[in-house]
Amino acid sequence: MPNPKQDYQMLASFWFWAAAATTLRVLVLILSDANLGPDEAQYWFWSRDLDFGYFSKPPVIAWAIAATTTIFGNAEWAVRLSAPIFHFGASAFIYSMAKIHFDQRTAFWAGIGWLTLPGVILSSFVITTDAPLLFFWSGSLYFLFRIIGRNTSGQKPPTLFDYSGLGVMIGLGFLSKYAMLFFIAALLISIVISPSVRKALIKPGGIFAALIAAGFAATNMVWNAANDFQTLSHTAANANWNTSLFQPAALVTFLTQQFAVAGIIPFAVLLFAAIRWRPALATRWKMTTLLVFALTPLAIVTTQAFISRAHANWAAAAYPTAILFVTAWLLRHRAGAFVKASIGLHGIFFLAFCGAITNLSLIDRAGLSSATQEIRGWREQSHAIAAMADGYDAIVIDDRALMGAMLYYQQHSPVEIVAIDPNNNADNHYEIFKPFDPDRHQRVLFVTTRSDDAHVNYRFTTIIPLGPQTVALGGNLARTYHLFDISGYYGARSKPSNAS
Repeated sequence: MPNPKQDYQMLASFWFWAAAATTLRVLVLILSDANLGPDEAQYWFWSRDLDFGYFSKPPVIAWAIAATTTIFGNAEWAVRLSAPIFHFGASAFIYSMAKIHFDQRTAFWAGIGWLTLPGVILSSFVITTDAPLLFFWSGSLYFLFRIIGRNTSGQKPPTLFDYSGLGVMIGLGFLSKYAMLFFIAALLISIVISPSVRKALIKPGGIFAALIAAGFAATNMVWNAANDFQTLSHTAANANWNTSLFQPAALVTFLTQQFAVAGIIPFAVLLFAAIRWRPALATRWKMTTLLVFALTPLAIVTTQAFISRAHANWAAAAYPTAILFVTAWLLRHRAGAFVKASIGLHGIFFLAFCGAITNLSLIDRAGLSSATQEIRGWREQSHAIAAMADGYDAIVIDDRALMGAMLYYQQHSPVEIVAIDPNNNADNHYEIFKPFDPDRHQRVLFVTTRSDDAHVNYRFTTIIPLGPQTVALGGNLARTYHLFDISGYYGARSKPSNAS
């Protein structure tokens, strides 16, 4: 029987622990000396010029960074601030959905379980497209279940607000990351196999939600059409289907990584429950729909991993649903000890990670320096390079990672920082929107990852080596760039891009 006092205690406990975890994450971001990584610096650069699309990603990541940096400035923690906030919001949606459709106990453990998933812990300390995607995915699930639940119960039918909420969440999810298409795939599968889902969505409200989602998506499609479909082309290139296909080793690696992303217990239980799935009649649409939304991204990305390759986070969209499914399944089978054990283990990892990210020497002592090399040394390296640029018309860079670091850490540089295209095929945002212009940049400091001048020796008459510039990254790791004084451009001239 319902226990109002206990329910209230769990309600208060959830919001307390969720707020405490998020507050701790923000404090750690402020205290950490971790530099912005290459992707983060690129997203920050995008946020300086808001649009409906960018070279490799849809626009929400730039909008989120613009929002936090406008309020708090451009420090690294401010650039990353929306990440823990997005995950807090995702946990709130998961909690609210579970409270309505299951019970307070399931809601509490699912919401806290989300905040302590290893992948979510890591994602809360960097700004990537996963954080907004998972927030809007969770919001979409909340409104979807709200619509189906109201339609099924017959007590209070879904409202225009419910369908609008679903459309807005799906649309903004698509503008966060194209992996939101997995949600559409799971929704179509659910419509086919579940009468409850079908009856709730195949009606005017469902069509209205679809139109709203399509309206949001259209803004990015229009941007792509006006910019040679850059984002779509980059996404297709990431699939890497032009190389040798069918990679069993990549498949095994990807599946093994999912135990690290979701945690050993949640991922193992998800696979076990999926194999043995026999839904009870009373909760068929709930648990079946959760399982479909958890397994669809996993199945698609697992297939991609076998065909070519897949990064561990590409299936992240599976886990807002998976954590609720796993929690509900374990509690229903009187196995709540596994829920608590999982959260306990992940909580220990969370606290250890907080200590490590605020004191990177601890990571070096553990022999894990390679795991943090992308967030170390950029400030120091960019300052050293900028110090050598006096008297040049520009600093010209052929590396996307360094380009982002230079633009971020040398925001007030008197010398322009531009990118050069080494292969006459634009490979990143900077080569298109921050290009080298030979008419204005006649004597430049060229910085390259190569130890030779192969990227420029066929288009400049004067090339003077200036030597390497190296920065230590912890442990025995270091990052080296090579500098050249170059002038006398005689290569082909093209009109620099004025696109935003």
